[in-house]
Amino acid sequence: MRGGRAGRNGRSGASSGARQPATRRRQAGATAPSPETHAATAALLHALTRGDFPAATAALDILVVAEPDNAALHYNHALALRLSGRPGDGFAAARRARELDPANVKALFEICACGLEAGEPQASFDAGTAYLASHPGDPDAALNTARAALLLDRQADALEILSEIAAGALSDGHHLCRGEALRDLGRFDEAERAWASVDPAHAGIVLSLRSKGARGRLALNPRSSPS
Repeated sequence: MRGGRAGRNGRSGASSGARQPATRRRQAGATAPSPETHAATAALLHALTRGDFPAATAALDILVVAEPDNAALHYNHALALRLSGRPGDGFAAARRARELDPANVKALFEICACGLEAGEPQASFDAGTAYLASHPGDPDAALNTARAALLLDRQADALEILSEIAAGALSDGHHLCRGEALRDLGRFDEAERAWASVDPAHAGIVLSLRSKGARGRLALNPRSSPS
C-alpha cells in the first residue's frame, strides 16, 4: 500500500503514488479462510481502492488475528495504522513484521516512519539507517531518518543523510530539514541558502523556523512509503 506523500511540518509534498500491499502467502495444506476472514479480505481490497485507511485497518485487525504469524499482514497493518493516525500501534505492528521476517526490509521503513511520529526517535533513526543501507539515497527514507537525527540532536548525521539524495529528488521537506540542521549548528547563512530553495508558498514555515531558534521543531508528518 502507498499513501499520498506528506512533507515535513505537516505540509503536502510534491507527488503521490500507489503501491500494492505486501503479498499474503497461504501455506500448502492450510485450511480455507473462514467467512469472517473472507469478508475481511474483500473489505480490505475495497478500502484500498478508495484510499480508506481506517477501513483498511479495521479489516486488517481481523486478518492479523486469523494469521498472527503472517509478516506481510503485520507490515500492511503498520502502514494502514500510521496512515489512519495511529503511529504508536503502527510502530508495534511494524516491529512484529520484522520479528517474524527479519528479511522484510520494508518493515524497517515503517518502523522508521511510525517511530518518528510515535516519539521513538532512536528506534526510528536506527531503522531508517538500516533501510538506507540497502536503499541508499531513497528520498523519503532519508528525510524521515534525518528528522529522527534532528530529534536526537545529531545534526551532522542529518546533513550527511540528506547529502546522499540526488539533486533532482530533493523536495521542500528536504530543504527545510537541511536548513534546520544548519541553523542548529549555528551556520545561519547556509541555513538561509537552504531555505531559499523552498517554494515561496511555504514562506510562513521558513519564518516559523527562524523565529523558533535553535532546536525549535515544527510538527512531524513523515514520508509515507518505501520505494
